[in-house]
Formats: sequence, structure tokens, C-alpha cells
Amino acid sequence: MGFLDKLFGRAKDTASDIADKADPVVDKAEDVAGDAWDKAQDAVDTAKDKLGGASDEAKETAEDAEDTVSDATGDPPGPSAA
Repeated sequence: MGFLDKLFGRAKDTASDIADKADPVVDKAEDVAGDAWDKAQDAVDTAKDKLGGASDEAKETAEDAEDTVSDATGDPPGPSAA
């Protein structure tokens, strides 16, 4: 049985060595993934801010246009009663 014990003992040591060597790689991969997540979240937040600003500008432009039409036609602003 010495052969099998030796064989399984080596297999156990080899797996342990591989796991020890993989730890830093796994840690680095987790760091990179965390950095990528943070950058993606920043990009999403920036896009939300830009879209919110564009939406506000579009609303103001529509209100200005409505006021201009109202002034030109003499109709009060707001939905028309059709």
C-alpha cells in the first residue's frame, strides 16, 4: 500500500501547491473585476446625469415654445380644448 499512499500523498500536495499558487491570481482577478464594476457604475451615473440634464433642457424648450405659440395666438398656455 505504500505506492498508493505515496501516489495519493503527492496528489494531495500537488493540489495544495496549485491552490496556493492560484490564490494571488484569484485575488488579482477579484480586484480587476471590482475596478471594472466601479468604472461601469461611474459611467452609468454619468449617463443618468447627462440624460437628466437633457430631459430638463427639452422640457424647458417645450415650455418656451408653448409660451411663444400662446403669445402669438393669444390662446392661454396648456392643453387645448378640442
